Amino acid sequence: MERVNFLQSKVLEVFGEYTVYLQGSNLPTVDYEILADEKHNKFQLLALGWDQSSRIFNIIFHVDIINNKIWIQEDNTLDGLASLLLEKGLSKQDIVLAYYPDYHRKYTEFAVA
Repeated sequence: MERVNFLQSKVLEVFGEYTVYLQGSNLPTVDYEILADEKHNKFQLLALGWDQSSRIFNIIFHVDIINNKIWIQEDNTLDGLASLLLEKGLSKQDIVLAYYPDYHRKYTEFAVA
């Protein structure tokens, strides 16, 4: 359980820092929300609001913690959530790029499962 708590704290740390970064963007009417279900190990960073007359509702990041690894289910950034997690001291074997199919993951430098 200690390992899961550590992974949760790193995910939330990165999400928090990325939220601060995004708040400096050129969309002042967009809010960024972190959704954290620590009991079920599911985390999302959302963008929601308006850009003039267009509604914005985007999932920026979606992460699950499964079997003591961070599974990146969705990453809609150029920065790359995996890179941000590596900067926090996590290893590539702590991270699964779940947005790739199983057969493709073995060609990445990250965990397969």
